[in-house]
Amino acid sequence: MLVADECWVALATLTKDHPSRPSFSAPEILKQIRREGAHMPMRAGAQAHVHQHNVANVPPNTARYRMFYRMDDRTYRLYRAGDPCHPERSGKIHPNRSELPAKYHGLLDWYERNYCSASRGVATEADPVLRMRGLGREIWAKVDADAYVRGLREGWDDPTLGNPEVANLRAADAAEIWQRLVRHQGVEFKTKRGLTFTHRVEGDTGIWFLREGRPINMRLSRREIEEALQRLPIQGPADLKEFRDPSYLYGLLTDRRIIG
Repeated sequence: MLVADECWVALATLTKDHPSRPSFSAPEILKQIRREGAHMPMRAGAQAHVHQHNVANVPPNTARYRMFYRMDDRTYRLYRAGDPCHPERSGKIHPNRSELPAKYHGLLDWYERNYCSASRGVATEADPVLRMRGLGREIWAKVDADAYVRGLREGWDDPTLGNPEVANLRAADAAEIWQRLVRHQGVEFKTKRGLTFTHRVEGDTGIWFLREGRPINMRLSRREIEEALQRLPIQGPADLKEFRDPSYLYGLLTDRRIIG
């Protein structure tokens, strides 16, 4: 027999002979391996298989079997399909019949027909997470689920929702925003990176950004500024990359002297 199968036979035998026991310790399993005596003396790899190689819910080292399941108290029971397992494990959950001595075929039959089906219900009741199933159902007894979800989603497409600055801006007259720009000509503002700049309003058509009194790039039209206002709230100049001089425009449109 393979060492992994030898360990499985020992745990399966203990489980079948002691149906009231939910799990068994590693020393008990090793003792049963000696009792079965398939290989004497017991092979050195048996202990590693009991503690790790056969255990579905621990990280694999080399072997990736899923034949044992380790309990919270570090005892072991037989694995069954559906038990949680480590994502890197995909190996067999019981011996292949062709690799198992004929005298243990009945043990494999017992595992497949009795243990797996009987254990599934017991494990579900013992699982603290699964026991929460249905908890609080009376709270939702008279709730229309579709209407509840629609209510949660209402207003998701409104960019002003939850953003008082944007709501206030939408309520303000765009002309007032322009007048604030006019009133603050020559006053220093800062970019997100801390560079100081000023601006100059050109009639009623646009503004120029200035660094140390010199114009930067090209004039930004009033229409572009009004379009940029609709982007608020903004997190950085990248949100205004379609406009000229986004770093300086960002500095203006995030300053309360301008947006209120």
